[in-house]
Amino acid sequence: MEKPKPPIKFEIKFTSEKKDKLYGNAIFHDEKFKIIIKSLKNIENIKLPFNILGIMNEPHLVRFSGKVGVYTEYRPQIQNSTKNIEVESDKILDDLIKTKNKYDTIEIFVN
Repeated sequence: MEKPKPPIKFEIKFTSEKKDKLYGNAIFHDEKFKIIIKSLKNIENIKLPFNILGIMNEPHLVRFSGKVGVYTEYRPQIQNSTKNIEVESDKILDDLIKTKNKYDTIEIFVN
């Protein structure tokens, strides 16, 4: 059996909420990025401001989690963004907006 690949991890901290959007910061390999989570009906995407070889333009499991044991996950299409990390999903926004302070990590599990 093949050993599973480790997830790609981001540390996150939400800083504000405006008009059905969450804003915050994400750290990936000591580099800080802005993160925006917004509602988008019937489409689930995560857009990254950098390429990760072998996962772009494909769906992968993405999990938002926190130290207190909370988590929510979905299978978005991984796409390119110009400068921010953007999450587009009604389900994720609904899950996170209620308890945003409990989440501190995003993990992308590569198929």
